[in-house]
Amino acid sequence: MKFLIFITAPLLLSCGHKGAKEKAEISKPDTIKTIQVVKEEPLVYTTPDEVAVNEMLKSKFENKWHVLNDMEANWMKDAFDYFIVPKRKAIPNYPYITNGDYNADGKADMAAVVTDSSKNNFRIAILFGKDNIQLWEEDIMIDAALSTIPNSTIEGMDGEKIKKIKLKGDGINVEYFEKASFVLYWDKSSFKRIQTGD
Repeated sequence: MKFLIFITAPLLLSCGHKGAKEKAEISKPDTIKTIQVVKEEPLVYTTPDEVAVNEMLKSKFENKWHVLNDMEANWMKDAFDYFIVPKRKAIPNYPYITNGDYNADGKADMAAVVTDSSKNNFRIAILFGKDNIQLWEEDIMIDAALSTIPNSTIEGMDGEKIKKIKLKGDGINVEYFEKASFVLYWDKSSFKRIQTGD
């Protein structure tokens, strides 16, 4: 009997030892996998008329002004996702460039939100042609979105008074996300503004 225990004990110990060794080998990973994380830069969106407007601005102002773009604008993410992206699908130049007949001469004009090389100054450039460009300088434009209001009658605040205005040409609608909006309109020889939203 002692002989039997003497022979079986080493066998049992070696089986248990072998089992533990096999478990250790199974739990080891065969290979180490590495995942490469690539940070993509955001794509720069170019509005369809941006190049043409920039060429007109360059011929008039050299390199002082250019059309604002998504990288330079001060959009909050929520405002951009819900205010800009849906409208851009229907109007590819939105929010920086809009088209219309703003001075009622029967010819197509453009308006654009522009900035200078410092990206600290912003204007609305109203382009009647490459040699006839007016800059609207009275408001902060960094988060402004432009669209065109067809020739119609509009109502808004002019100072403390509510006023109705029959547009002579199309109007330039200047919207801000969760801020007051206004319309620039041609009044015989110059542009005026009327506040149309709070």
